[in-house]
Amino acid sequence: MVFIFWQGIISIHQKAFLESLALMPDTKVLLVVEEEITPYRKNMGWEVPVIEQVEIIKSPDTNTIKALVKEHKDAVHVMGGIKVGQMISLAFEECIRRQCRLGIMTEPFNPANFKGWLRGIKYRYYQLRYSRHIQFVLAIGKKGVEQYAGLGFKSKIIFPWAYFISLDSAGKSVKPEGEVKRIIYAGRLEPGKGIYRFTEQLINTGKSNFNMDLYGNGPDEEKLKQLVLNNRAGDKIIFHPFLKYDELLEQYLHADWVVLPSTQKDGWGVIVSEGLLNGLKAICSNICGVSWVIKDGFNGVVFDWAEEGSCKSAIGKMLTEDTYAGRDQIREWADSAISGKAGAAYFLKITDSVYRNKEKPAIPWIID
Repeated sequence: MVFIFWQGIISIHQKAFLESLALMPDTKVLLVVEEEITPYRKNMGWEVPVIEQVEIIKSPDTNTIKALVKEHKDAVHVMGGIKVGQMISLAFEECIRRQCRLGIMTEPFNPANFKGWLRGIKYRYYQLRYSRHIQFVLAIGKKGVEQYAGLGFKSKIIFPWAYFISLDSAGKSVKPEGEVKRIIYAGRLEPGKGIYRFTEQLINTGKSNFNMDLYGNGPDEEKLKQLVLNNRAGDKIIFHPFLKYDELLEQYLHADWVVLPSTQKDGWGVIVSEGLLNGLKAICSNICGVSWVIKDGFNGVVFDWAEEGSCKSAIGKMLTEDTYAGRDQIREWADSAISGKAGAAYFLKITDSVYRNKEKPAIPWIID
């Protein structure tokens, strides 16, 4: 079976999944991208990843797109969204014209404010016009599933999805667990990520048994530094610039907890997956798609910014409770649930369900 993924860039977050899928028996994987990488990702320390065993086609023109679809009419085409960008829009329409097998891999769109309301209208129109041509939707995160069901896509074609990644560094932790909890955050220092609000509540606990490393920059950076200075917490909360991706991965080996306290739309949140695959516990808001994989008391704790005291309570659990699973147990579970090989196996079960009338597969990261 040939699988063609049409995406915006060569994403490091897709590397492990695509490589693992390409290694499955009787499969061939093509990745078609609009561009190699965006300036935004470069500024975050990303480099263009090498994806083994996958044929990559970059920035195809109109004739190349049409020729690819014609040549691979019998392949399964997976679009990175519905009509997102010029290349994907053209490929999407061409697949429909040639009646190809067609799926969508998508994060939820941001429904906030007037622009969000307009997005809702646009995607409702897309559902009405195109849903009969789409055989499956890989909806990222619980909110993605809820959103696409709310748009009118039939539940039988909606499959919960994630960013499935793998790390060479997993299992090589150099930090013994102790009373002082070491916390890591990597990402933009901006209101939507909630890191200022989280840091404020962390300081206000009055606890001292933590250290937190913040990797990134953004509009909240100076405000955060002033908060830390005003509370004389400079020995507890350390600021770092963005690192190259491989260098950042090394920092997980020294941590106990990974935090992602987003206050606005966050489709998944790969930083949490990276932490879990290294055996870290996670604390994140329920806005993050990745919160779906967190089970309180096992591999972390989830809080709700809309609920008064929820974040403070979650921080208290992080700093005082020691009933969570150990590093090795969390790492082994993550490898079976959210790794590249787990995603590849799950994807093939999905396509078997859609095209071979097999049973709809269980979600791999659900913890009983």
